[in-house]
Amino acid sequence: MEPTDESIHAMEKIVEALKSKSPKELLSYAILNEKEEARYYEELAKRAKMSSIKALFTRMGEECMLHHEWLYGLFKKMYPDEEPVKVEAPMVEVAPFYPYFESLDDYLSALKYCMRSELFAKKTYELLAESAQDEESRTIALTLTAMEEEHYHEIRKIYELMVSLRRRGISPLTLEPGGYLFTDDLKAKYFLRDFLGANEVLIAVVREKPEKFREMFSDEDIEVFWVTKTEAEDAVHPGSIPTLKKKLCQSLQSAAKKGKRGVVFVQNLGYIALELGFKDMMDFVAYLKDCALLHDGYVITTAVKEAFDTREWALLTSELKELS
Repeated sequence: MEPTDESIHAMEKIVEALKSKSPKELLSYAILNEKEEARYYEELAKRAKMSSIKALFTRMGEECMLHHEWLYGLFKKMYPDEEPVKVEAPMVEVAPFYPYFESLDDYLSALKYCMRSELFAKKTYELLAESAQDEESRTIALTLTAMEEEHYHEIRKIYELMVSLRRRGISPLTLEPGGYLFTDDLKAKYFLRDFLGANEVLIAVVREKPEKFREMFSDEDIEVFWVTKTEAEDAVHPGSIPTLKKKLCQSLQSAAKKGKRGVVFVQNLGYIALELGFKDMMDFVAYLKDCALLHDGYVITTAVKEAFDTREWALLTSELKELS
């Protein structure tokens, strides 16, 4: 996604306005910019009806406020008896864009706009770092560059997910029972956000702290098992994963009896294959998939292609349909 001539000109104006500013002024500018960016995402989150996009915009707004607080804390460490100053320079973020979300195209347009905005900010701070007149200003600019790049990549992931699903004619609302595979954890979580509703029951087997996993689903009642060799609540030793098969299948069956859709989420099949061996991992996956088909439920998994050889990946994707 290359910058347009218009955005290049805007970047040059901002850099020209900021390059001779002191570290105090540059920090002050960044503090205000992050606050404005947080408001921008909060407004988008209010208007979004799609669960995944609302979650994304809410998360972006919260992260911008964290950035704002971090920058303000840095300012107070450097200048304890002062407050940020007003800086005469255009804001890095482009003009607000608050669409009404009525169609998938509306969401895609908003995400594309946000990606451009984040990339614009990243490239602006990169140029500012190159032209900074002291090391403190350069360090601040590089830190801001990293923050904006992180946002850009997160927004890009959900954009790619939505484009991929539309291209394949797949919707979370009409997904057929069976087994599915994502090659990116974050994409899988955002898909689950749209997939889960009042009629779904989720049980998860994850390779991250359960609290971290639940952050994406704060309004859902989810049973989570943490695959780890440490002693922890709800921990499952990797070698004991096969013993979960019956419990997970029973969850799918129980949901079906209640007229609901059971969903089993299994994170990082590569790690499970490493601990159990590929054959036992495939036995585990195939069993769960068959249980899902039997009880009109779903098994949604994640795996990194590079963790498997060509034959293994072919076998895995013959059992699980790759969504993104």
